[in-house]
Amino acid sequence: MLRRWLRRLGLLLAVCAAGFGGCTVLRGPVSLPFDLLINLGPTIEAKELRPPEDGKVRVVFLQHGMWRTARSMDRLARTLRANGYEVVNVGYPSTEAWIEDHAARLKDVVEARVAAGAVDELSFVGHSMGGLVIEEYLRRADARAPKACVYLGSPHRGAVLADKRHHWFAFQLAMGGRAAAQLVTTAELHQRPIPFGDRSGTVVGDIGEGNGAIPGHDDGTVGVAEATFAGCADSVVLPVGHSSITVVPAVLRQVLCFLRDGRFAPALG
Repeated sequence: MLRRWLRRLGLLLAVCAAGFGGCTVLRGPVSLPFDLLINLGPTIEAKELRPPEDGKVRVVFLQHGMWRTARSMDRLARTLRANGYEVVNVGYPSTEAWIEDHAARLKDVVEARVAAGAVDELSFVGHSMGGLVIEEYLRRADARAPKACVYLGSPHRGAVLADKRHHWFAFQLAMGGRAAAQLVTTAELHQRPIPFGDRSGTVVGDIGEGNGAIPGHDDGTVGVAEATFAGCADSVVLPVGHSSITVVPAVLRQVLCFLRDGRFAPALG
């Protein structure tokens, strides 16, 4: 039994290594193999969390996090579609531009979908830095007002971990020097009001003292206190890590709950 498990683990690691190597050679996103593997879980169908069957077109725009790809949101996208939502899940070059640039790109995506046909309600779900992109988009004068926003492990006022590591050569090499530089707590971006707080819900990961560089509890990357903000409509804390927060069934159910009701249901966690 152990030998079989080790063989499977070895095969999985070999596939990941080959994928990372291929992505590097082809200059593709290095996180793509991981994003594909972590999203292999089944789609969550929850009839009790579906929106009303009233014929409305409900569109949810997804924004992935720093250094990730749109495929990191695949299980969430499948779950939303299975429960009555239309989903727009488009990748963006997270390490190559400023958060304001990513917000302008999101604006173009939103407007393209609106121009393509009727939209009765639009909502946003962002993971990590993707949440900051959504917030910056919503600060724009030409932004569309959302029905709901759900933020998964987003450092709304910056991250202490970025404060401590942004000057590292490896950090700058991997994350770039633009949006990544705006993740520090002193960035001007974090002095701006967070829009539509009364329509926003924060899902916070808490794995205890997972990262010694972050004071208190965290999800391994973002501190518990960093992943929510004063004035949000609701917040829920779940025992999940930063990378897995987009795929854990309990999180997916909470997203469905907030998109429908504008609040979370602790019993779902």
